[in-house]
Amino acid sequence: MSGKLCLITGASSGIGKATVKVFVNYGAKVCATGRNKESLNELKKLYPICVVDGDLTEKGVPKRIVDEAVKQLGGLTTLVNCAGAVRGGAFGTDACNLENFEYNFNSNTKSVFEMMVHAIPHLKEAKGRNPSIVNVSSVNGLVSFATVPNYCASKAAVDMLTQCAAIDLAPMGIRVNAVNPGVVVTELQKRGGVGEEAYQAFLKRSIEVTHPLAQSLGRLATPEEVGELIAFLASDKAAFISGDSVKIDGARGVTGLR
Repeated sequence: MSGKLCLITGASSGIGKATVKVFVNYGAKVCATGRNKESLNELKKLYPICVVDGDLTEKGVPKRIVDEAVKQLGGLTTLVNCAGAVRGGAFGTDACNLENFEYNFNSNTKSVFEMMVHAIPHLKEAKGRNPSIVNVSSVNGLVSFATVPNYCASKAAVDMLTQCAAIDLAPMGIRVNAVNPGVVVTELQKRGGVGEEAYQAFLKRSIEVTHPLAQSLGRLATPEEVGELIAFLASDKAAFISGDSVKIDGARGVTGLR
């Protein structure tokens, strides 16, 4: 990753924050962005990075973030879209409302598209340096699960966007891939409104029932493990991988269990 100029969204928490650590450890030059300015500044104290705060769902913010990141990094070879959210709780399609549907798509899909659109001109200038985009999707984008149609649909859209972009950008030498985690121990579900007791029950079931590999390991995936996969896909070792959605879910996606 040495010499890579990387913009990582969602970096103030969870997978995005862990990915910053992984990239820096591999020698990449990183600009981290997220909504929590305080958390970003704490991250900056730990690693030699630049930070830009902002909410990607707000008008004009994605372009501002890309422009500021490119200015501070001196260019751009890699975009990692980690930012995302889930809201609306566990409700079937008949009980979903438009507000939650739009929130999930704005946070998980529209923001990814906007970041890509504004980053592509800069990535084109990095042709010959293996420029790439890695989008953090979810196993929920590949397999249907009851009670979370808003989230599943928003992540499925990210996977299709990834595939289409991989075809469109290939002549420019830009690779585009997605990673599709299963349940990872972050604050995502709790920020989406899940209470502590329900969250712990969810993690317990994820280990004991829905993630076969977790049953033998006694744990779920860590954010750092997802960050390692992202780093591989962004590295020169993955120079011929594009248009793929790579699961990191302990075999959950092939069981369909929830």
